[in-house]
Amino acid sequence: MRVLLLIMIVVASGAASAQAPDRNACNVEVVVIDPDPRGANVRAEPGGSIVATLKNPTSDGWILVHLAAQQGDWFEIDRAVLVEADQDKPRVIFHGRGFMHRSVVGAGGLQNGTAIYRDHAASSAKLDPHADGDQTIELLGCFGEFAKVRAKKGIGWTRQLCTNMVTTCS
Repeated sequence: MRVLLLIMIVVASGAASAQAPDRNACNVEVVVIDPDPRGANVRAEPGGSIVATLKNPTSDGWILVHLAAQQGDWFEIDRAVLVEADQDKPRVIFHGRGFMHRSVVGAGGLQNGTAIYRDHAASSAKLDPHADGDQTIELLGCFGEFAKVRAKKGIGWTRQLCTNMVTTCS
């Protein structure tokens, strides 16, 4: 009976770990795009308790977030800064480990003329060798220095997101 119980525990723990989402380390900066006037939540773990709320108190600024990893639809962050157009230096508003859902972070577009690759390597084939910077993009993921995006020509990887919310990055 004990052997059967032990086997059941081992099988159950193996199944649980097999279902855990992969963690991709990354080093990408994005902006908070959450339209909620109360701010975007930073959580202790994916779907967990709220540890901070990132709110932009200005009309001419934006919040820049550093992505350290991705787990499924959640990004692990380690800092966030408030960038104000009339200030020389961004102000740190979050420092530590937290998680933000993919739906609340993104970019204003791409740097004009950037390449979008088919994989997260500059040596991979190009999906779009000179992407239009003003196009709407959707942030899907990150891996290393690359952001996975959905753009006009499809889904690909880039290192050149536009995170300046007062210019077009052309």
